Amino acid sequence: MRVFLLDSTYAGTGTYCLKKRDKVYLFRSLRLSSGDLFTARDNDGSYYEARIVDEDTISLTPVSRPDRSLTDTLSGFRGKIAPVCVYQGLCKGKKNEDIARMLTEAGVLSITFFTSEHTQEKELNSHAAQRITTIMKEAVQQSGSETAVRDVRVIPFTEAVREAEGRKIILHQSTLEESRYLSEILQDIEKGTLISLFIGSEGGFSDSECSFAVQNGADAAIMPTNILRAETAGIFALGAIENSLYS
Repeated sequence: MRVFLLDSTYAGTGTYCLKKRDKVYLFRSLRLSSGDLFTARDNDGSYYEARIVDEDTISLTPVSRPDRSLTDTLSGFRGKIAPVCVYQGLCKGKKNEDIARMLTEAGVLSITFFTSEHTQEKELNSHAAQRITTIMKEAVQQSGSETAVRDVRVIPFTEAVREAEGRKIILHQSTLEESRYLSEILQDIEKGTLISLFIGSEGGFSDSECSFAVQNGADAAIMPTNILRAETAGIFALGAIENSLYS
């Protein structure tokens, strides 16, 4: 389901002024014109029936379900998928962009980057952070994902573990005795439960970090697969979660 994502500054008014990038998306990508309806969403997850007034302005009417204003008929609005917040170890270069795009298209609720013992990059510059935000916005508009697009955060691993809510799961290749296969852990989780999923950077997690996560309520999960790259582990795990809890 394609959806137009309103800017974070939107304050709930009945009209919205289009920016240059907005116009490219609506008039070139979606090929809409004056009077056409489409679906819009704000950063709080509220939906709107949007109508193009002129080349600079759209009108917005709040709706509970965006069925009538969908621009694509192949994928109707079916509600939320598995509620997952992803905490991702900061990776090198443009890998973070690929990770953010894939996770957003998959429909995670939020993405938070963290630094840990094995992360080679310890911060994101403002340009890289803005690039990731732009990529996430484009992914939301293309897929209809309910991922919250906000300023990119990079926090320490220990802070991420402490702030995470719901059922915490950390994917690792450590030697922890508490480790179980991800499929076994998912059998104990009820549909609709919020899951906070921790994915390491290229170097994974240290044994001490895994132990810290377990001591703070996380399930240590391993998968019966080859060792996955940092940029594929998250999307693989999301597929397993979706298949286990929502198939």
